[in-house]
Amino acid sequence: MINYYYSVTYSRTYVGLFLKEILCYTDGMIKQGLFEMSENHEEIWKINFKFTVIGNPILHSKSPWIHSRFAAQFAGLNVDYSKTESPLDAFPQTVFVFRDSGGNGANVTMPFKEQAYKLCDTHSERAQIAKAVNTLKFMDNGAIYGDNTDGIGFIRDVQHNHDYVLTGKRVLLLGAGGATRGLLYPLLQTKPHSVVIANRTLIKAQRLADEFRQYGNIEAKDFKALEAEFDVMIDCTPFNSWPLPIAKNIFQNCALVYDLKYSDKPTPILLQAADYGVKQCLDGFGMLVEQAAESFTLWTSFKPNTAIVLDEYKAITDA
Repeated sequence: MINYYYSVTYSRTYVGLFLKEILCYTDGMIKQGLFEMSENHEEIWKINFKFTVIGNPILHSKSPWIHSRFAAQFAGLNVDYSKTESPLDAFPQTVFVFRDSGGNGANVTMPFKEQAYKLCDTHSERAQIAKAVNTLKFMDNGAIYGDNTDGIGFIRDVQHNHDYVLTGKRVLLLGAGGATRGLLYPLLQTKPHSVVIANRTLIKAQRLADEFRQYGNIEAKDFKALEAEFDVMIDCTPFNSWPLPIAKNIFQNCALVYDLKYSDKPTPILLQAADYGVKQCLDGFGMLVEQAAESFTLWTSFKPNTAIVLDEYKAITDA
């Protein structure tokens, strides 16, 4: 029995195409009987990637587990995915150190998404509109490409995984930072009836509403001016933002309350919503998986099955 092995560390611009060519070639050799895999199914080739997620705080992140489960769907694809906590005043340096250590890409979480946008040399269209980036891809020439997969991740989780249609709904967004920026354009593309941004600093919410008004019906309001008029409420604020100065009856007409954050326990807004009787109270883990899949595909050109990962996670948490 003859076994052939490919050990490859080449993972930037053309890695996905390169890897697919290896797959086609080795599949053809197997079909023609030119070689066989060993009885214990040893891998024919290997390809290595190095990624991280950068944030502050970051210890709670489940991104390494998610990407390890994605990689497990593709034999021979080895992914080293770590957590990196960046000092609040040293985000660019943190990115450069990781890139120069052989990193191929990075996810960016709170509170660095707007800084990440400014750091990039080129952007996807959706990142350009959001002016916030959650995915960095390090190119062969040293340039940094930025994308924002948050919005599409949120839409897929809500509309596909939970069968909730956002078209025609009255939507409230809490917060006006980088997380909100990432959501706005994809959200407005679903044609909601209206979108309201509420923030502690009203002027920041007003500027954001003005910036995105060309894409749909959107306005800014002060927390104290909010009334019970929303079908959907989305919390885009950081962990340390609660309690927010919103009235409890704000949940009165809500059918869906979604917190972009996730935790082993229900977050404060989800606890309040459940107490008020809101039917669907969702944290951001499903969005995390869906946006991670977009990042994974951008980096590797391989599209993972998110349903498998969500089912695995549910089995773990329900055990």
